[in-house]
Amino acid sequence: MAPLARQIKSLRKLGIVMEVLEVRGDAGFKYLKLWPKFHALASDVDLIHAHFGYCGWLARLQAKKPLVISFMGSDLLGALRRDGSIKPLSKVVARMNRLFARTVDSVIVKSQEMADMVKPVHAHVVPNGVDVDDFRPMDPLKAKAALGWDVGKRYILFPGNPRNPRKAFPLAEATTAIASEQLGEALELVVLDRVDAKQVPLYMNACEAMIMASYIEGSPNVVKEALACNLPTVSVPVGDVAELLADVDGCKVCPRDADALGTQLAEFLRSGQRCAGRAALKRKKLDLESVSLRIKTIYEDVLEQRR
Repeated sequence: MAPLARQIKSLRKLGIVMEVLEVRGDAGFKYLKLWPKFHALASDVDLIHAHFGYCGWLARLQAKKPLVISFMGSDLLGALRRDGSIKPLSKVVARMNRLFARTVDSVIVKSQEMADMVKPVHAHVVPNGVDVDDFRPMDPLKAKAALGWDVGKRYILFPGNPRNPRKAFPLAEATTAIASEQLGEALELVVLDRVDAKQVPLYMNACEAMIMASYIEGSPNVVKEALACNLPTVSVPVGDVAELLADVDGCKVCPRDADALGTQLAEFLRSGQRCAGRAALKRKKLDLESVSLRIKTIYEDVLEQRR
């Protein structure tokens, strides 16, 4: 949840006073267990901003307060089983969230695909912003040395939990193997999982490229962070990645096919060039400050409508 923590920090910089209630614990009744604490905090605020569908359901119990809901991805798109199909219960929850969207004051989603799923409700498409001070280009050799990696080896980044079927780790493995064969060298696939948030920029600068293979995404923060670090990226068409990578030299969206992805990855590695992502990110106003100003405007509009 590091991107959300950065978003909260950036909104506070704009002068918005925020109380944060973090949901932790095992699935099940963890949301209802927080009701007393939530009710105490919510009674003194002007507006509630819930992140994720279940949090919105909890917030709806505070019926008098204006409510903004940010759907995060699986709450509208569904959660996957290992075979790539959507879990039956997840389908039901996603339908319920589409209906729930009609009961709130404003809806925020991460991609146009998600916005289409809540129609006829109007949704603001607001991807999470990137802290361009933390995520910035660094010397790749120094980044590798800082991580204790072999400076003579080339590394490929896989962003996600390899045990999560939604992330499609086997496709990333196959892609890396094909690129290795075409280049005649052993590339190492590095998993970005359970890594301290402060080290993520080092990983991105120490790697030569990134593979995005997921079956389902909203607006993956890691792709925007890679752009801020000028990390070349090959991706399948998922979420809003095609829009994020459009017209970015050194980044490419390919069919969900290991041969196509591997060939493109090998091409990027032969050039040895970083991508032009940072300039594109700022041009598309996906830096943290620009996104925070958009969210602040949504808050102001909701409060004005209520008045």
